Amino acid sequence: MLVVPLTISAQQTITVTGTVTDTQDEPMIGVNITVKDVAGLGTITDINGNFSIKMEPYHRLVFSYIGYDDVEVLVKEQHTVNVKMKESEASVLDEVVVTGMGHRKTDSDGSCNQCECGRFKTFPYFQYV
Repeated sequence: MLVVPLTISAQQTITVTGTVTDTQDEPMIGVNITVKDVAGLGTITDINGNFSIKMEPYHRLVFSYIGYDDVEVLVKEQHTVNVKMKESEASVLDEVVVTGMGHRKTDSDGSCNQCECGRFKTFPYFQYV
């Protein structure tokens, strides 16, 4: 009789916790945190920028947020990962206010248009005074 020893190896899971802040050390709410190359495993930060995720060690955590550069962190055996996210240069937009007439607020102080009054008489539900 031949006996062959079998070794069953299961990866241990660890719980990784941490905080995500911006460059002014303000907590970031709703940052997406996913485990790279592991479909369906992720979480988001809470109102204080904190997160907790169970994962296998030696995978990368990807932190993403609209308007900020993505951050990747290799998790080995550490149980705490604190991340500081930097605003993306590509997504900085100029502030523009659009009025009801389709003009930028900086172009006009109010709505102004010119129309011949005779044109309104052709509308069936328009009452000309």
